[in-house]
Amino acid sequence: MNKRSTQSSTDSLELLLDTICNTFGAVLFISMLVAVLVSRSAQKPITPEPEHQTAADIADIQAELLQSKERLRILSGKLRQQKQVTSRFASEESMSLAGKIKQQTQDRVALMQQKSEAVKTITDTRGTAAVLQDELVRQQSSLDSHAATNRQLKAELVTQVQQSGRTARIPQVRRTSKSAIVYAIDNDRLHQVVTTAGTINTNDCQQSNELGGIVIRPRSGGGIALSSNSPDESIKQHFHDATPNQQFIQLFVSRDSFRSFLHVKDAMVELGLEYEVIITEDNDVRLMLGNSQRESYVQ
Repeated sequence: MNKRSTQSSTDSLELLLDTICNTFGAVLFISMLVAVLVSRSAQKPITPEPEHQTAADIADIQAELLQSKERLRILSGKLRQQKQVTSRFASEESMSLAGKIKQQTQDRVALMQQKSEAVKTITDTRGTAAVLQDELVRQQSSLDSHAATNRQLKAELVTQVQQSGRTARIPQVRRTSKSAIVYAIDNDRLHQVVTTAGTINTNDCQQSNELGGIVIRPRSGGGIALSSNSPDESIKQHFHDATPNQQFIQLFVSRDSFRSFLHVKDAMVELGLEYEVIITEDNDVRLMLGNSQRESYVQ
């Protein structure tokens, strides 16, 4: 009997253990199923519930619809009235005439604009012409002034050419029958040899008998000194006795004093005196008196 009770106790423990294992397995399966269902429900998008219009909103929309229909009815009536009035008072001919009048009005406006632009262009052109006229007058005045200056310079050039011709080493000379007044330039001094009366000027020159004749030489301190600073008036004063219409200046110049001749030449030209230049072969002037006559050529 003890043996049977021991076997019964063992079978009961096995059944209890089997029951506990099955229960734990069922709990675990249910937990896994709940976890899967929860994860799937979290992945599904939440769709908002549609909003339902209330009865007040529907009533407002219907009221606005009725007002729009009423305005449409009123506008349609006014359009029919306008068409009736137009059909009564505006025929096709009058409408065509009105179109022509409108077109003519537009053409007139365009012509007026063109006329205004033309008037503005003419005004601008006249202003430009006035400015050009003033500029032309100014340029003509400047041209006249330059022409006068040109004539003056031309006259001065002609005079200068004439004066320069008298100082040329090969001058243009002409024969003369006037009486000579003899002068000499020696050692850069101007001496009067023969006066207007035909006598020897002993103040500027000295005489000596040489080789059977009378020789005239300028005095070392006689006459007037010539230099680049010599005043023209003192030189002119030395020719005050000469008469341009009847007499000319016969001028003997020593070879080493030719540079001083230019100052004397300027004075003679200003006085209007013709002159004959004779350059000596030596460095001093030495004249011999004689009865021989020679033709003179002046410039």
